[in-house]
Amino acid sequence: MNDLNNTIELFLKLLPIQIFVNLASSLSRFVNGLIIGNNLSASAMIASGLVSPLFNIIGSISTIVSTGAGILCGNYMGKGDSKKVDQVFSVSMILLSVLGVLLTAICFFFAEPLAVLLRAEQSVIPETVSYIRGVSLGILPLLILPCLMTFLQMCNKSGISLIATIVLAVLNAILDLLAIRVWKGNVFGVGAAASLSQLITMLGLIVYFRIRKNLVSFCKEKPDRKMIIDILKYGSPASLAGILYSVRNIFLNSYASSIGGKEAVNAMAILGSFGGFLDAFNVGVGNTLTMLASVFIGERDSGSLKRLMKITAVIGLSLCLFKFLIVYPFGKNIAVLFGAYGSVIDLSKQLLVFYAWCAPFNIFTLILMGVYQSLGRVKLCNMIYPVNCIFVPLFCCAILSKVLGIKAIWLSYTIAEIITLSVFYLTAVSKRKKPILNLDDLLGLPEEFNTENKYSISVKKLSEVVEVSRKIETFCQEKGIDKRRSMFAGLCMEEMAGNIVEHGFEKDRKENTIDIFACVEDGEVSLRLRDNCVPFDPNSRVEMFNPADPCKNIGIRMVSRIAKEMNYHINFGMNILTVRL
Repeated sequence: MNDLNNTIELFLKLLPIQIFVNLASSLSRFVNGLIIGNNLSASAMIASGLVSPLFNIIGSISTIVSTGAGILCGNYMGKGDSKKVDQVFSVSMILLSVLGVLLTAICFFFAEPLAVLLRAEQSVIPETVSYIRGVSLGILPLLILPCLMTFLQMCNKSGISLIATIVLAVLNAILDLLAIRVWKGNVFGVGAAASLSQLITMLGLIVYFRIRKNLVSFCKEKPDRKMIIDILKYGSPASLAGILYSVRNIFLNSYASSIGGKEAVNAMAILGSFGGFLDAFNVGVGNTLTMLASVFIGERDSGSLKRLMKITAVIGLSLCLFKFLIVYPFGKNIAVLFGAYGSVIDLSKQLLVFYAWCAPFNIFTLILMGVYQSLGRVKLCNMIYPVNCIFVPLFCCAILSKVLGIKAIWLSYTIAEIITLSVFYLTAVSKRKKPILNLDDLLGLPEEFNTENKYSISVKKLSEVVEVSRKIETFCQEKGIDKRRSMFAGLCMEEMAGNIVEHGFEKDRKENTIDIFACVEDGEVSLRLRDNCVPFDPNSRVEMFNPADPCKNIGIRMVSRIAKEMNYHINFGMNILTVRL
């Protein structure tokens, strides 16, 4: 048996919220695109499309912190260090707050030079400047919201993220319509309305964190410099991707204008508004994998890591098919929804269909990026992103467009993903000096991930616990642990797993499983039990002694005395108990 069921359950539990979190980050562009396309001029729609790359770059700053913090927290959770999680949260909030204030000032007061830098034509510059200033007022919440939602997921409060996303969408739409139809505002009013909706949502989440004391909390300690560096290190590939994708979109807009005129730029603007919806599925899949991979890597559990990758591929490809079934038959309707007319409708549908083709290849790119990033192989990720975002698209625009015209730009997304996967493969071949034939060779996991000194199994009923206890005792002896400690290892596992089955399984109506993982390393035995039952911290029962019932909690108290260390925490809604002997 293995922990496949729990891994699937955990993945499916986190994925919808990750999709909504990513929708939240692009929701303002989506709503603003709808409102601007149907209520303002074509030049206003072009202005919103030109500004999108700038705020993608700014959003990538949030990505570097939220992704880096998520990976770092996952590693700490895998090691059972909850205090470090609070410190990561505090450092993240301080970093994002300082950067948010600074970037707001830059965008508001230097909006005109930024419009020129974004390649806005003279006739579109005034509306581009107005839109930059309007949306710049929401930069602080734009940075902080994704990070708050990441921590909510870690604390098993994914539903709050979903509520916040819905509130943000509704507020954005209402305030946009009020800005245009009641207050007779222009493109600045739409941008400012989006900013206000983000600010209100952010303040609501901050209040929630303050009220709920059992979530991560803000530390008053001085920020740890090494922790800041680690957050930036782990998050840098995702951030670099956001920046480079935005740079790519700037020159793609420029080439689209020179090859296909304003109609092509308008089609690109529609992709910029609707593309966030399409991308949210893939990015949500990638982020979910990265969050879980960081935990499995912290636990050095290669089996769960590889199962996670396979699950991600199956679910990700299924979502890609779903997206294609939306875009192919309804591409023209989507274009009209954003105010397209005439030749722009056909161009927009063509672009959306071509863009959907790259999604399956992108799933495999995100899987490899997420695992390599969680393993700390940042240099490789940072080397690959310029190939994906700059070199291949630039080749398509400058060379391939001479043969295929505007279709070369549309195809650049798919070609970039195929080349990226080839680079991953060739890098692994170069490192191992032989063809890559399996997942182990492709990943090249460190030596400490070998399975020789590890044992894993899953149990679903009490009758299995005793048998697993014997197997763990035998496993420990085979790995050089003395008979006494081997017996204690089996006994501790039996007591704690039996307690979970007997008490935790009864309180849930769903099918429960305990994933049991044993590791022998440097003469020390580590046991990890992961279950999907109701929360239960055995440490809270260690000191409880009832004279009227001296046997109550005796098993937990015995394990506490035997173990060198016993840590419990909730990780993405799963109970994790780690016992070291």
